[in-house]
Amino acid sequence: MTDAVAGVPGESGATSGELLYRDGKWTRFQSPLSRSAEDWDAAVEQAGYEEFFSSGEADVNVLVIKVHKGASDYLIELESISRYEYVFAATLPDVMDLLAKWMPVVSAVVTGNLLNELNGGSPNVTDLLRAAWSRK
Repeated sequence: MTDAVAGVPGESGATSGELLYRDGKWTRFQSPLSRSAEDWDAAVEQAGYEEFFSSGEADVNVLVIKVHKGASDYLIELESISRYEYVFAATLPDVMDLLAKWMPVVSAVVTGNLLNELNGGSPNVTDLLRAAWSRK
């Protein structure tokens, strides 16, 4: 997260709280997620969010975007093998705007990971492309 985004004020002018994307702009608002939940999935469920979309599983794809639908907004989770971050979007068009911006990164990471695995773990780009070409 950049300092510019981290310092985005909320509706009350505060710079704390969760990030909410609405009409192309970031603001902050009070989190609907419980701090007392046992784990992440429990906090998401307790707040009334249901899974809406997932680009896969982080242990397979390395980087994943998951979207959860709540009563009045969407929770967007960016998950890697080692950690996760999350933001909120106000409407479905806001979600689609963010997905249009972020999915190319996820696709590039997944493709790079796949090519690396096809080449036996060698990250050499030339070798990766040769391996991919030879498997057609």
